[in-house]
Amino acid sequence: MTIQELAGEALLRTRRRISRKLAATQDTPANTRISDASLRHSLGGTSVAKITNRMRSGVLCLMPGLADLARTAAVISEMFPESVASSRSEADAILAHRVTVFEQTFDLGPQIEWHRDPYSGIRWPLDHFSRTPLVIAPGADIRAVWELNRLHHLVALGRAYALTSDERYTEEFLGQLASWDEQNPPRFGPNWTVAMEAAIRAVNILAALEMFRGSTRVDDKAIDSILRMLLAHGRFIRANLEFSYRAAANHYLSDLIGLLAIGVAVPEFAESPEWVSYCNQRLLREMARQVLEDGVDYEGAIGYHRLVLEIFALFFTISRARGTEIAAHYWQRLEAMFDFVRHYLKQDGTAPMIGDSDDGRLIKFKPRAANDHSYLMSFGAVLFESEHLRQYDRIDEEALWWFGNKGYETFERVARGQPPASKSFPKAQIFIQRGATARGEVYAIIDCGDHGTRGRGSHAHSDALAIEIFAAGRTWLRDPGTFVYTASAEDRNLFRSTAYHNTVRIDGEEISETRDGWLFAFGKNVRPKVNMWQSDVERDVLDAEHYAYNRLAASVTHRRIMILDKREGCWTIEDIFTGEGNHRFEFFFNFDAGLNVTLDDRNRATANDHESMFIVAPSRDDLRATIEDRWVSRAFKSRLSSSAIIYSLSAEVPLRVAFELSFTSKEVDEASV
Repeated sequence: MTIQELAGEALLRTRRRISRKLAATQDTPANTRISDASLRHSLGGTSVAKITNRMRSGVLCLMPGLADLARTAAVISEMFPESVASSRSEADAILAHRVTVFEQTFDLGPQIEWHRDPYSGIRWPLDHFSRTPLVIAPGADIRAVWELNRLHHLVALGRAYALTSDERYTEEFLGQLASWDEQNPPRFGPNWTVAMEAAIRAVNILAALEMFRGSTRVDDKAIDSILRMLLAHGRFIRANLEFSYRAAANHYLSDLIGLLAIGVAVPEFAESPEWVSYCNQRLLREMARQVLEDGVDYEGAIGYHRLVLEIFALFFTISRARGTEIAAHYWQRLEAMFDFVRHYLKQDGTAPMIGDSDDGRLIKFKPRAANDHSYLMSFGAVLFESEHLRQYDRIDEEALWWFGNKGYETFERVARGQPPASKSFPKAQIFIQRGATARGEVYAIIDCGDHGTRGRGSHAHSDALAIEIFAAGRTWLRDPGTFVYTASAEDRNLFRSTAYHNTVRIDGEEISETRDGWLFAFGKNVRPKVNMWQSDVERDVLDAEHYAYNRLAASVTHRRIMILDKREGCWTIEDIFTGEGNHRFEFFFNFDAGLNVTLDDRNRATANDHESMFIVAPSRDDLRATIEDRWVSRAFKSRLSSSAIIYSLSAEVPLRVAFELSFTSKEVDEASV
């Protein structure tokens, strides 16, 4: 940080601390709600009845698909007839208060307790937001509370209503909003601790409301109540923006899109013009700051890239619909974000798990596996009328809710593009190797990036030079995912540890230094150096090194050369160590869940599913191989058992060790040292 940024950050934190202390002395659960007088003052001379009529007309909806809702629902019913039944099934479960939080469904009982973590059953207190603890007991994770209270499931109710016109869903929508409002007075309790949660919740309330706007049950009384909620949310977000000179990231972007959504959807609020103007400027500024030139979110976590892309996609959609000019270079940056998704997607439509993922989404129009990012290609194809972003034959349902029938027509006009090839993202230092074989596509992604977020490492893992491998229709070697945040410091650090990633650990030390209490930060930033990237029709070569272990008393530099032979569909991974001294080296190969992993008497590893993967180790008497239990977390708060092969040896440096990875049953020449 510059001296000016340091000074600005200090002043910002001081003002924030003073403001919150003052608010805590004045706020009570009884006096923070929007009063009749406050609502009338904000609305000026506009009546609630007039706003109700305007909302029913579909003017100023968040996205074109919701503005032309009847046509959108008709197209979806025709193209995805199974969605009518599946939406009804999901909505009927919500009527019974069976709500899915992350990928587990919970029976929340007759009266939903909005402050309770459904996983642990632990309930947060109704304290002022400035005093609400993020951690209150082992096993309790406030992120699970927040996920429920983002109210994604109200959009699921809206989807079912738009497709079926079943008024039971309207009654449940209004009933749950009333219940939520009663239990969550503004600025009190866990659901007001950060502006991001209020912002995402506001977007989902608005999207759901727009899907229910044709119901006569959404009358003036209902709109009056919702307007009070939205005004309280907008004022809270504006007063508690999560900007930081040091590490503004997805939280701040969420704040901005939520505030913008309220401002454009309810322009009658006196504050709305300022909110819209502020957010328009800041979102563009943050795009330039937070999205690297090659289109990768600067936090260095693919799960958060998805969330950030959804935020900017909504911003650009709103801007286009309202005729707001955005300079061409910002559109180019957004297209680059979609292009990164195009390249990182595996053949099965799933995303690799580099860095953290808490499965965060802006809006969920339909259930989808947490690591399935494939729908984003439909968004990109429509927004940019782009052949290379149209990767599938059929548009995704989410894109129809977003863009409507015109989006479908645009998608159909665009020819399907070629599948992605190998690609480097030099600013992010992420590299993707691809080859086409008789057994299907082979794919690797290699993370040579630093801690992200300007070196802070908020959502990074201790994983320099780590790899994921996909071939023969499935993932074989993978990053472990995230599992939990604050519920368990032990599990949090386990899943982001070096041992859980496909890289090398030296002397039992983490690549990225962790410290007690630092669940969202690391020590000194690790910035690997890329020596060479070369890609042609026959092979891809990546040569990179990192210096994290230079901090050891006898320093070591780890260099990794990863070569994909595209014709054979196999890799050579050569690890080269220079420096001084004798060290213990551990080479980790962490497998996906559902594989049977074995070792033979020559230390050759085999992982079996419908196909087999082989790892041939160098022939050394001092190389030991073991199989250890592992966990894989494909979705937040869930984990599956898996296995890892660990090759280890103690040796003097310099040292060279090479492994061969293949998917053929024939004997592979043993790799030499």
